[in-house]
Amino acid sequence: MLSDAWIGELFDDGVWTASCPVTEVENDLFPEERLLISRAVAKRRREFAAGRRCARGILAQLGHPGLPLLRNDDRTPRWPEELVGSISHCAALCVVAVAHRSSLAALGVDVEPDAALEPALWRRICTPAEIERVLGTAPAAERGRIARLVFSAKEATYKAVHPLVGRSFGLQDVEIAIDWEAGRFTPRLDDTISGRLPDRGVPAGRFTRRGGFLFTAATLAATRTA
Repeated sequence: MLSDAWIGELFDDGVWTASCPVTEVENDLFPEERLLISRAVAKRRREFAAGRRCARGILAQLGHPGLPLLRNDDRTPRWPEELVGSISHCAALCVVAVAHRSSLAALGVDVEPDAALEPALWRRICTPAEIERVLGTAPAAERGRIARLVFSAKEATYKAVHPLVGRSFGLQDVEIAIDWEAGRFTPRLDDTISGRLPDRGVPAGRFTRRGGFLFTAATLAATRTA
């Protein structure tokens, strides 16, 4: 298991994080959770169980011990009303982040293997501007890994924004600008999406690479009332 100390560095104070390996263990699910994956293939069951296992420890710290984490109609996790959260997993690792809704309006996290994406996928993921400004200015040997970073940043952004806008959107509806020195990214959303966000807010993004994995996180601050 990787240390969660550095996963926390993807967020400001007030976000609880956890990680765990994706294993064969599925017997620690609540009966209500097990029903949700009764027809799923083995890979999906393992990933689902890892996500619930990570989330359970955080929920206990936040005053919800023994709470089954069910899901909404859109298949996103159904967090307690006062919380926002996100679950991500790749084949080997699961990561969870949770915060109080009074601190963050939304958050999203994504984990990917830190490996290059094949060139055939680049134009499905990246906008023409990203192909030119992000991939086009990088050394050829690094472009596949950068394409993976763009994809992961868009995944984290989607997980943060989707619950607020109440609609699905695609990879081409988000454009990523990367600050390499700071380890941050800024997503620019299509106007039809950003217009539905509180105060037309822009999610803040961070990324890091550790232990053969790539991690991204996107957050949107809660609206402050006078």
